[in-house]
Amino acid sequence: MRDFHLLIDVGNTFLKWGLFQAQTAGGARENRLESGHALLEEIPALPAQFAKFPAPSRIVISNVAGTRVRAATIRVLEVWPDAPAPYWLVPQAEQCGVKNRYRNPAQLGSDRWAALIGARWLLGPRHAMVVVCGTATTIDFLSAEGVFKGGTIMPGVGLMLRSLHEGTAALPDQGGEFDEYPTQTVDAIASGCQHAQAGAIERMYAQETRHVGDLACLISGGAARAVIPRLTIPHQYHENLVLEGLYRVSMSL
Repeated sequence: MRDFHLLIDVGNTFLKWGLFQAQTAGGARENRLESGHALLEEIPALPAQFAKFPAPSRIVISNVAGTRVRAATIRVLEVWPDAPAPYWLVPQAEQCGVKNRYRNPAQLGSDRWAALIGARWLLGPRHAMVVVCGTATTIDFLSAEGVFKGGTIMPGVGLMLRSLHEGTAALPDQGGEFDEYPTQTVDAIASGCQHAQAGAIERMYAQETRHVGDLACLISGGAARAVIPRLTIPHQYHENLVLEGLYRVSMSL
């Protein structure tokens, strides 16, 4: 473990991290040594986990949780006084084979940018729809030439559930289960939210296939497993596309 990279994906709910061998062959999944996650409020406890590892040779971070969480993450890295300064991913006009068509490239979320880079490396020159299901669900499109064409953002499954509870007087905030014909309220809510996610994904897929024909759908994120069983379109699942993209970035620096 003399030459390894620490990659950190700071989302709106969780910080996910991984230690990876610095190898040109294979991707993040093939070169992962250790990984873990923590709720954002648990970040101060991470030095106890990281202290058992020697300092990484490179640190690459995607952070969409704001400056307070960024500062907390920097304090975690102080466990390695001799570690290099972290590289904070900021979307560019072009990086790692992906071109950014956002009107202001830097305004694109760094997590979405990393996921697009990861998808491009995994799929190669194919038209792709990249879906990441987390606190929010993002649906982004890549051309076969590696151009990010644009995408959409919608509330994720958990956010939909919470908004129904918080915005109504009687709907419960409890775990329900999917049912084709729900006969209790908690199941009706869970089923409706999963249908909404799958319906949006399939609608966007149908829209794009009218333009490009063959389209690969790559889906990732912590909430993906709740949505995948409802999909009727061809798709591939990846555990963490953001870390996959961060790995490609780390190998390009």
